[in-house]
Amino acid sequence: MIEYNPDDPTARVSAHEVEVPGSPEAVWQAIATGPGIATWFVPAEVEEREGGRISTDHGSFGTSVGVVTRWEPPHRFAYEERDWNPDSPDAPPWATEMLVSAKDGGSCVVRLVSGFFTGGDGWEKHLDGTDEGWVAALRNLRLALTYFPGSTAVSLQAAGTVGDRSPDDVSRELLQTLGVADLAVGSAVRLSGDAPETVGAIVDVGRRSVTLRTDEPHSGILEIAVYDQPGATVLVRGYLFGPGGDRVATAEEPRWADWLRATVPGIDVLN
Repeated sequence: MIEYNPDDPTARVSAHEVEVPGSPEAVWQAIATGPGIATWFVPAEVEEREGGRISTDHGSFGTSVGVVTRWEPPHRFAYEERDWNPDSPDAPPWATEMLVSAKDGGSCVVRLVSGFFTGGDGWEKHLDGTDEGWVAALRNLRLALTYFPGSTAVSLQAAGTVGDRSPDDVSRELLQTLGVADLAVGSAVRLSGDAPETVGAIVDVGRRSVTLRTDEPHSGILEIAVYDQPGATVLVRGYLFGPGGDRVATAEEPRWADWLRATVPGIDVLN
C-alpha cells in the first residue's frame, strides 16, 4: 500500500477538489460504492472493505481492476490499480485517493488525488488527459448529488476519435451542430442537428463541453465533450436516473454512435 506524500519528488499526480451538497455519509455512498460511482463516473463494483476488489467499466476503453487500500467511512477511500498498463509490467501502481470533509451548511469538500504516488519519473506522459477527465468526473459528481441525491443510475456512452483536427476545432463544430455552442447555464435546450431527441437545460459549460440535465428521453445528466487524450476524443456520456433508465440507455446508445458517424467527419467510433 502506497501513501500519498506531496513532498515525494517522484510523485506525479492529478489533484482536484469539488464542493458537493450532502452529508459525509451521503457523499461516501456516492464515491465509495459501486452503485454510487456509477452515478458520476462509470459502472463499478466495489468490495466494501480494505483489501477488497474494485472494478471500473470504461466501455470501449476497457475495464480497470484494483484493490481497495483505504476504507475509512465516511472520510477516506483509496485504491490501487497495479496492472493498469499490461504492456509495461514494471509500471508503478496507479493510485487514487478521495477525502471527504464536512462544511457548514450541509455540504462537503471532496479532494481527489490520482496517479503515481511514488516512482512516477518517466511515466508523466501517461497522465496526459487525466486532469481533464477527473475535472469532468467531479463535475458530474456535483451534479448527481445536486439533482439526484441518493438515486442510482444507468449509464450510456458513445465515443470516437478524430485524427485530422484539433480538439478545439472538433468541439466547435460539434457544439454548433447541436445548437448549444453559445448557450449559457440555465438555457433550455432541445438538441438539433438530427441528434437523438433530447430535451433539458444546460447545467455546466466547459472549454470543450456542454452538460445537460435532461427531461427527455429520460431524467438524467448528459455530457457532450471533446477531450484531448490523445488527439480529439469525442464523448457522449449519459447517466439515466429512475425506473426505465436501462431500457432508454439500450435504445439511445447506438443512436448516439450512429449520429457521431454521420455527423463528425473522419471520426472513428469506438465500439
